[in-house]
Amino acid sequence: MSEQPILQLKKIEKSFGETAVLRNITLDVQEGELVTFIGPSGSGKTTLLRVVGGFHQQTGGTVLLGGQTIDVLPPEKRSTGMVFQNYALFPHMTVYENVEYGLKIQTVGKVERNQRIKEALQQVQLDGYENRKPSELSGGQQQRVAIARCLVLKPKVLLLDEPLSNLDANLRVVMRDEIRRLKEELNLTIVFVTHDQEEALSISDRILVLKDGIVQQLETPSIVYQRPANEFVAKFVGHANLLEGTFTVEGEETYFQTKGNGLRFPVEIEGPVSESGTILLRPEMMNRDSASPYQGTVDKTVYHGNYVRYYFSMDGESLFLDDNNPFHTNLLQKGDQINVAFPRRLHVLPNT
Repeated sequence: MSEQPILQLKKIEKSFGETAVLRNITLDVQEGELVTFIGPSGSGKTTLLRVVGGFHQQTGGTVLLGGQTIDVLPPEKRSTGMVFQNYALFPHMTVYENVEYGLKIQTVGKVERNQRIKEALQQVQLDGYENRKPSELSGGQQQRVAIARCLVLKPKVLLLDEPLSNLDANLRVVMRDEIRRLKEELNLTIVFVTHDQEEALSISDRILVLKDGIVQQLETPSIVYQRPANEFVAKFVGHANLLEGTFTVEGEETYFQTKGNGLRFPVEIEGPVSESGTILLRPEMMNRDSASPYQGTVDKTVYHGNYVRYYFSMDGESLFLDDNNPFHTNLLQKGDQINVAFPRRLHVLPNT
């Protein structure tokens, strides 16, 4: 990656009428980086993507591409390529003609057009499909055509607006691997929007989490998941048990105890220990352990095939854990006793 960001957003604001949708968003994207915007419906993620692409004009702030301001440029002049959620292919055109369309607008010569189209279709593994219509393609193939239509224009940044949402679950996994492959092989810079947190975690170099048009966290997937910046991020990205309580130091050991003198267990906390706080317990961080002294009662069992989620009560707290090895243990049911081993190293949410 280069030191100079290929894409820079500086204090971006966007309002529709009196409704503020984006608030003071600043972001640098390096060349070859894949940054994903996630957030609940209405958080502003698609609006922000459309501001980058020139489909919405921001109310305030600046967008720079390659160090140059592009605020007044229309979408076709921005050197960005947008893949829309519905792919926006021309149904009456062949694959070749769909990919060729943007090159014709740019008045690229026929010989060069043919070479670039051939190259783009090879990159998305669709060579040999030139004469097919979109209706003759699968959803995944249609998406590849939409990507090829952007790649052929050699954009500086590829913008993907929930491009996998119309695909079935298995094909989504295949296509997100394809996008990652293209990104690595071609050193593409990609800004990706999705509502699927698992998708964001698996495909991104960094994740920008939005809520009500405000950046909640911008970090690598592992940090967003393991060390969320606040309660919203902890709950939105993945599943979380959040426990409020107090910390006490006894000799060389630090203990955490939930409110009301409830659940109490030893912990290891990075940095100085405050008197109280909220800890993050992901469901996969706890284990069933018959030797553990911490015992609760199962309230509900949900079988997912590759793991079992147990909801249980323990010392006044309602928790849930994932048993990721259900084939080697007996399946517990409502009312059964469950012995739980807690992790020692835990993340304490920053005070907000």
